[in-house]
Amino acid sequence: MYSDVSVLGHMLRAYFDAFKTVQNAPRTIFLRHGLGVIGPDDKFELAALAPLPKLIQATNELVTLVGPQKAFEIGLGIVENATRPDGATDITSAMQMLDVGYHLNHLKNDIPMFDLATGTMIQGIGNYKFVSASKHRVVMDVDSPYNCDLDRGIIQGWAKKFERTALVTHIEPQVCRKSRGSRCRYEVSWK
Repeated sequence: MYSDVSVLGHMLRAYFDAFKTVQNAPRTIFLRHGLGVIGPDDKFELAALAPLPKLIQATNELVTLVGPQKAFEIGLGIVENATRPDGATDITSAMQMLDVGYHLNHLKNDIPMFDLATGTMIQGIGNYKFVSASKHRVVMDVDSPYNCDLDRGIIQGWAKKFERTALVTHIEPQVCRKSRGSRCRYEVSWK
């Protein structure tokens, strides 16, 4: 599954940023999964493109090793390293555009999964679906192949770009992907 999908390599920097003092864990796991090489001066160099199946395997292995809080921190960092779409003016519009950003950073058969010029989105990696909004609250459904806590961190990091008091809470745990559910539902709230 996802054998024809890859991720822009610069996004993987977030995995290392979350381990600033101890980068051996992501380095060892990423090397084992072929997501980079050791370059000059023993420096780890990320692959320009990371095959999605390998990244998912590496992420799952890393999360098993370090736990959900560190996965959340990685998600926060992904926002800092990802290509982000323009046009969001507030937290609600930002949440509506999150799926565009997600697809901008993935390629299918070496073609970006979102074309900014045409507005065309190629499906196949799940979505960050904007479900509803009310005053100081947005609900998002996510069915990406990534770890639930990593996705929560991505949503939190993106939301805080537009509202510093934003807080993301996982709701409806009975349908969570951790429990083999089809999606996770998150509430983004702010003051």
